[in-house]
Amino acid sequence: MRKISFLLLPILLVSVYLFSAMHSLHQVHKSIYYDNKQLIKDYVEWAEVKTNIKNYINVRLANELSKDKNFKASGEIGFLLAGLTGKFVEHAVDIYITPEGFSFLIKNSSTSSKIPEPSFRTLFAGISLMKFDSFNSFHVNLNSGGEKIPIQFRRMGIKWKVARIEFSDDLISKLIQN
Repeated sequence: MRKISFLLLPILLVSVYLFSAMHSLHQVHKSIYYDNKQLIKDYVEWAEVKTNIKNYINVRLANELSKDKNFKASGEIGFLLAGLTGKFVEHAVDIYITPEGFSFLIKNSSTSSKIPEPSFRTLFAGISLMKFDSFNSFHVNLNSGGEKIPIQFRRMGIKWKVARIEFSDDLISKLIQN
């Protein structure tokens, strides 16, 4: 009897670990599908996500501007405008990267109708989407417009939260061109 319980303990621990990750992914899925702002507040680490997005945009914007011949020719005025643009971006991120702003963006997204309804089946199908990076993190790849956007989850106790969203290197270039 003791050997059986000794063997079952690791299986139970691994099951709880995997199920907690699947459950958190499913809760994020439900929050998006049902536009549940409370769930999205509970399962997204907003400060980390905002910082991640601000840093990404500022670095990419600086890279794009440094390649622009007109920017180089504008001298100090160009650097002033780049700084103001960075502050504008930070302000926009602070406004839109919130549960309410996220809800607004999802409602106005053309892909919101393609999101499957959360169910018991989607809960367990989530395991096939999860790619574990370490014991404390995994990511899922969101397909949007033919591009994969990795969404990073980080473990906090037995709960997992969205901690980072990665964008392609050429996203800013595409946005500037449009």
